Amino acid sequence: MASGDPFEEICQAMKYLYLKGLITALGGNASVKLDETKIAITPSGKTKFMLTPEDISVVSLNGRHLAGPKPSVETEMHIGIYLSCPNCGSVVHIHGLLSPVLAGLLSPVEDLELKTFGVRICYVDELPPGSKELAGAVSSAVAGGCKAVILKNHGIVGIGKNLGEALEVVEAVENSFKKSLVLYILNILGERGLHLLR
Repeated sequence: MASGDPFEEICQAMKYLYLKGLITALGGNASVKLDETKIAITPSGKTKFMLTPEDISVVSLNGRHLAGPKPSVETEMHIGIYLSCPNCGSVVHIHGLLSPVLAGLLSPVEDLELKTFGVRICYVDELPPGSKELAGAVSSAVAGGCKAVILKNHGIVGIGKNLGEALEVVEAVENSFKKSLVLYILNILGERGLHLLR
């Protein structure tokens, strides 16, 4: 994520997330704050792992579309996060497999990655994607100090000072749920499960 060009960095990030299985071809989004008035954000309806810098949209923090194709359906959520957290430089929203499903059943393992990034996780009930309600709920969670927000049956939103940090946050949260699931399965298996670790 060190190209220096935020448009290119967003394209690289989406390809990375797709290859890691954290987004689908059309799902997920990311943005970078360009200055105090505008952001660069992924477009709506374009294949995420094939994005080029010309595909990235520019939107003002008051919601005006300034350049590029139609911006992500979650643009209002991204804008709300930046307004709620002035120090935020990037937002990443993934559609992870485990965290949205397991959030109501298991707690994430508080591992070294989460502690290193000081990640406080908040949860938001299921709300329609792209809705004002979802944007408001996530923005409120971020304003309350959460670096990662799990959207029930939907995905994870992570923030960071830059795009690299926001990527690390969402990946760390998803990985912590993988660990939780493994521990849960081993616990059910009991002694037999512990034997598998030896």
